[in-house]
Amino acid sequence: MKGDHDMPLRKIYGIRLCCLLMLSGLTLTLDACGLHQTVLLELAKQERLAPQQEHEKTLAEITQKEQAAIATQKPIKTGDTIPHMYAQALLQGTWVGGACHERTVIEIELATANHEAPFSMYVEPADVVGTFRALDHSAPSQPRIIETGLKGTFDYQKGVLRMEATPRPVIPTKAEMEEEHRLRDNVAVEIELASHELTYGSRGPWGIENAELVKKNRKALEELETQEALRQKAKAEEYAAKVAAAKAELAPFQFSIARDWEGKGWAGTIDGSHFKGCEIRLASKQGITTDKLPPIQFALHGVKNQN
Repeated sequence: MKGDHDMPLRKIYGIRLCCLLMLSGLTLTLDACGLHQTVLLELAKQERLAPQQEHEKTLAEITQKEQAAIATQKPIKTGDTIPHMYAQALLQGTWVGGACHERTVIEIELATANHEAPFSMYVEPADVVGTFRALDHSAPSQPRIIETGLKGTFDYQKGVLRMEATPRPVIPTKAEMEEEHRLRDNVAVEIELASHELTYGSRGPWGIENAELVKKNRKALEELETQEALRQKAKAEEYAAKVAAAKAELAPFQFSIARDWEGKGWAGTIDGSHFKGCEIRLASKQGITTDKLPPIQFALHGVKNQN
């Protein structure tokens, strides 16, 4: 009798144990899926950052060569060709100064085709590119802010930099870029997991494909891809609208600058909608000087001859 009484209890304990094992297995599976997603996100991030890190390494090597060129450059005689690496070193970084008898405060960022800056991809391509920001105090009660892109060329014979205004570059903030990267990484992982589920998760017992699961998983994958395509399209249209607005507000101008008399920076003329043949003078925030370039009289005389 005792043995007969124990049988139901053994069955109950057996069922409980089976349920516990199944629950444990489900928990482990969920944990594994979460861990898998975390790993995929990290891989997606590393895959995205790898080219950027390689690019930064290349730029660091270029910067080192430019600094060496500045340190070893001897004064350049009138008519001699300016060494490319030395010139490239001058056409980098931030230059600040003024124009129109100091009524306008100016800050310029420069970069070259061979040494890109973070803004380079957002401005019109050229041998030399940049950004231009000025605060015009012609009307003290209402100072005017002027922001544009820049593009132009450098004369390696005369040492003259000629630049013209291009539409203000629409550059995403760091927070906006990080959020976009986060969204794209997450979606890429979700699509990869959905694709994996479609390939391997649509089979029932003994590996037999389940038509209903195939249909369900394919629909889930297509919805993810469609939603992301629509999101990116809306993002592109929003950016295009900002670029169009920047083009519409552009007031053209141009400037030509060369070594100033002291060899401390750049000097020349700026002319356009907001500048009527004003003198412009700039000095490097990084402490770079232009004293190895040909004297400004020769450079500006060359400009006048070409006009």
